[in-house]
Amino acid sequence: MNKIKVLSLLLLLGCFSAKANNMLIQNVSKVGNNPTAKTIQIQFDISWQNSWRDSINYDAAWIFIKYKDANGLWQHAKLNLSGYQNGTGTANTLSVQSDSVGAFMYRNAMGNGAFASTGVQLQWNYGSYGLTDVSAFEIRVFAIEMVYVPQGDFNVAKSFYDVHTDYYADSLVARGSNFPVINTHLSPTIIYKVTYGDTASVRIKGDAGIDTNNDGIIDNTSFPTGYKPFYCYKYELSEDQYADFYNTLTQTQQTNIGLAGYYITQTNGTYYSSIPNFVCVKATEKMVLAYSAWSGMRPMSILEFNKASYGPFQPVYNNAIGESYNRWINGFPAWSDAYSTSISVSEYNGNYMPSNVGSRANSTSTRIQAGASYYGIMDLTGNAIEPVVRLSYSNFSNQNGNGTLPASGNAYGIANWNTGMLIFIDQVSTIAGNGRYQSLQGFRYVRSAE
Repeated sequence: MNKIKVLSLLLLLGCFSAKANNMLIQNVSKVGNNPTAKTIQIQFDISWQNSWRDSINYDAAWIFIKYKDANGLWQHAKLNLSGYQNGTGTANTLSVQSDSVGAFMYRNAMGNGAFASTGVQLQWNYGSYGLTDVSAFEIRVFAIEMVYVPQGDFNVAKSFYDVHTDYYADSLVARGSNFPVINTHLSPTIIYKVTYGDTASVRIKGDAGIDTNNDGIIDNTSFPTGYKPFYCYKYELSEDQYADFYNTLTQTQQTNIGLAGYYITQTNGTYYSSIPNFVCVKATEKMVLAYSAWSGMRPMSILEFNKASYGPFQPVYNNAIGESYNRWINGFPAWSDAYSTSISVSEYNGNYMPSNVGSRANSTSTRIQAGASYYGIMDLTGNAIEPVVRLSYSNFSNQNGNGTLPASGNAYGIANWNTGMLIFIDQVSTIAGNGRYQSLQGFRYVRSAE
């Protein structure tokens, strides 16, 4: 059974839900304190709906822990690589990542439906922080739904619509009418647009990196070309998730980073969203990088965005809904192989408004109607406008965020991260043309797989 049929079947079975951001963490506690080793087990139950694993890929939970120190400041808890417990319930793999920032949990056998595991434990070595007693510290366990994108070849679309400048940024041009293919061979020279009237060229070797001066030698071996595996947000960031992040910041950090979203407000000193699953928009580049570093993620490269969208399929040009929408269809459909008839043209007129994350999926929708990509990733620019790292920012690497922010919140602790490396790409030119692009800029992240 091919991937289209597999995902369509899973959609009919309810594998993709109209209610996203449904990760549930309950019964968090501290157990098994070892004052000699200065380690403690953080125990919790985790569940989410519409989980799956098939012959190609799977969904997962990215789990990380924050604690409030004696000064009332929220800090990131680094995890021991051993000493964890998978819990009981859905048979799973629990993998603490080598940088100790967090762990992935996912099915260890093929299947779909609800995922639930109780009594999961992660081990925190609090002694490495110079702490001697954490019994009174408040602990929060965060979990985010992700999708594993496996290693493999993929095609690159020719157009990327940059909403800031109202033109195609980083447009890739290959020979003839073919889309560039990223694989284990060094590609022919690919021309891309840097500014409206300025172009550059690059060669890409999927498993090795990028050749920025076209001399046949790879210049950046850690640039995320999309060929190697990575985890991607299943849904765009929701307002509830941004509020959770904002509540762990100091007032200085909050002021410097800023509050995103339409419906997030403060009540009794705590930020809430009145529509928790509403897609979080009004993002700035500073906000995108801050949340990424805080959560142990990183922005996705524009090549990874292609891979997440299309998989091994070629992008499809379609002008069925009128000339003014050609750039959306030709540039970045939110799903890999066709235009979704579930989205009406009226949604993309001057009255366009975003909606809840994953809201186009229901128990009877096909993959295309649900706005799911080849790998089961929802709403890739089909709702909010997506941030990606431009190809011209050749110093970018696959280094993930480390879970921390400086006191100011304005720097991110990751080499070569800056706001100039990001662009927000859109599928509907009229949104940018109407001058409202920032009100629709959203958040989505990836993490390099190990």
